[in-house]
Amino acid sequence: MKKLRLEEIIKLVEENSIVADIGTDHGIVPYELVKSAKAKKVIASDISEKSLDKLREKLDYLDEPEKIVLNVSDGLDNLNEYQVDTIIISGMGGNLIVDILNKNLDIAKSANCLILGANNSLALLRRFLHENSFEIIEEVDLFENDKYYQIIKAKVGKQLFVNEYEYEFGKYLIDNKSEYLKKYINQQIENKNNILSNLSDKNSDSVKSAIENINVEVNELEKVLDKIET
Repeated sequence: MKKLRLEEIIKLVEENSIVADIGTDHGIVPYELVKSAKAKKVIASDISEKSLDKLREKLDYLDEPEKIVLNVSDGLDNLNEYQVDTIIISGMGGNLIVDILNKNLDIAKSANCLILGANNSLALLRRFLHENSFEIIEEVDLFENDKYYQIIKAKVGKQLFVNEYEYEFGKYLIDNKSEYLKKYINQQIENKNNILSNLSDKNSDSVKSAIENINVEVNELEKVLDKIET
């Protein structure tokens, strides 16, 4: 398996779990979880029958293919409360993950933990978890193909967020001084400073407003960077 994100997701799964992988696509995560005997059962769920066909073709290579159950479903629709220990939702936008969880919130809360790999809108996702009584217990970040990703592990519980930037960048990652997050923020600061350099010789009101906004964004990024470094 070559995808670092999927490797990190698998690491977050607890031993001997019953797992639902929502939006499984070609089923790499379920396949690896059963192959490595980390999960005792995996429900591989996708809205596309054709995607599940890709996983179906690989089942013959497993010693215990019956441990993977193929499920054509929209999100959590075909799950019951307490049916699984772990719900994985990854490879899609934060908005869609929020919609999937919100549609079947009782099912989501009945699991021991959620493992969520959103491609964007992480602040929205963290705020949804916070407002719906989930606690983020672990976060993993990484670069894959020069793109920065974060993976959230959450369970039912209470959590305090003090600063707005904790929703955007991850309180756990900030508190644990993630080197990948530090690298990502430095990249963002550099990109915004390059934009400011290109705008510096322009004097229209709209450009001045844009410069002010970018300076505010840079200041916020520097606050997070300072929190990581101190």
